[in-house]
Amino acid sequence: GLPTLLSMKKLLLTCFLASLCLVGRYLVASDKVADSPRGNGLVDASSLQSGREEIIPSAHLDSLSIGDKIPEGIVLTELLNSDKGLISLDELRGKYVILQFWAPSCTGSMASLPKIDQLVASYKGQIELISMTTFPKESASQVLDSFSFLEAIQKPLAVNAKEMRSLFPHAAIPHMVILDPQGVVIAITGQEDITKENLDLMLKGEKANFRLKVDRKIRLERDSKLISENHELSNKNIWYQSALTGYIPDVGGSLTQNYEGLSHIRIVNMPLFQFYRLAYSERDLVDYYGRNRVITLGFEEEELFTNKTGADYLAWKEEGNHVFGYELIAPPSKNPYALMREDLNRYFPNIKASIEKRRQKVYALVQQEGKSYPKAMAGKRQYSAGQTGVSMRNYPLQGFVYHLNTYFYQASPYPIVNLTGIDYPIDLDLKVALSNPEKLRKALQQLGLDLVEREEEINVLILEKTGETKPLVL
Repeated sequence: GLPTLLSMKKLLLTCFLASLCLVGRYLVASDKVADSPRGNGLVDASSLQSGREEIIPSAHLDSLSIGDKIPEGIVLTELLNSDKGLISLDELRGKYVILQFWAPSCTGSMASLPKIDQLVASYKGQIELISMTTFPKESASQVLDSFSFLEAIQKPLAVNAKEMRSLFPHAAIPHMVILDPQGVVIAITGQEDITKENLDLMLKGEKANFRLKVDRKIRLERDSKLISENHELSNKNIWYQSALTGYIPDVGGSLTQNYEGLSHIRIVNMPLFQFYRLAYSERDLVDYYGRNRVITLGFEEEELFTNKTGADYLAWKEEGNHVFGYELIAPPSKNPYALMREDLNRYFPNIKASIEKRRQKVYALVQQEGKSYPKAMAGKRQYSAGQTGVSMRNYPLQGFVYHLNTYFYQASPYPIVNLTGIDYPIDLDLKVALSNPEKLRKALQQLGLDLVEREEEINVLILEKTGETKPLVL
């Protein structure tokens, strides 16, 4: 049973990291309309090589840059939320147009949809917003139906917009392009710069602070050693290594774990909160210390983590002592998480970490009174879950609860706690938006289960700042 659960945890971690959006770097344009050549410094992700940074012109010969005019005759015909069935960019001449690129696989870009939609709605008649994705209609529609915060979006959403992406190639999303009333590209930027202040300046014909978004990325092979990798020595025969770094520019945040042979934990450009969560959660399917099971004492706002995104998140990382890198290589006879906790005590002596019992609100998963959920039918263990449901055969219920906490309820104020008493494999089929607690509750109730909001005594991770933070670098 344990190897199967651990394999599931490895799969979930991979899915979580895959769902993160690449973060673009921003440059400030010196003029409202920059004098930039066609193919201006956008990254073609397929051309990047491991461990190297490469900025190349776009592979699309027809790509547009600031100062270029968008071609005439562009009509978007594959739409969601549209009775008309098409959008002609020619018919929007005379207005400013914001093109917003997003993807159903990126939660950050999904969150930007209602935010930008609400802002632009206040400029009716002056600015038009067109949100678009290269994903097909079915994928985009599933996401819109699965997240309650997207239900308020009434504006048409273009799907399967591959030709538009060829005009404006990018790696990081949300990707924002602004056209003036004549169809000329005046800004290529991120969602952080689509503000009321900037839009007001733009409409007045004054200089707005639209930073130029240039996607730049250094890629690391998943199993490469962060510090010790050296192409001259193919086998360094390392038995034990612990290393800590500060922020490494232009490398995305990531966390990987490997326990085949030597234990290998590698963290790159992530806030300390993630370090402590991993070190104390270990691989426990019950006590996973997400943000809703961590109590912080004595820290300044945004000292351990932040909700900033895009360029603002990049600036926060670059300030120093906000994000770190860590690598641990250890023999299989040692518990890597115990070693990691020792390292954290050594590297950050001003932070005291402990596990304590506390009463707090949770979503308690329980069996309805008088009900007894049946054991699984004999057969092969199977598990499949996505935004719109779960199907499992001969599988532990706690594995599903772990998946909910680590993926669907990361931002929830309350963790889900399994109090059903079901300690045997079961079969379970749910067709419901798993990230919506009300819909999940109703679906569970039909099966003799329930999701009850109440207080319970559970283990929580306490992080207390006991002294001033001393910078690790001069």
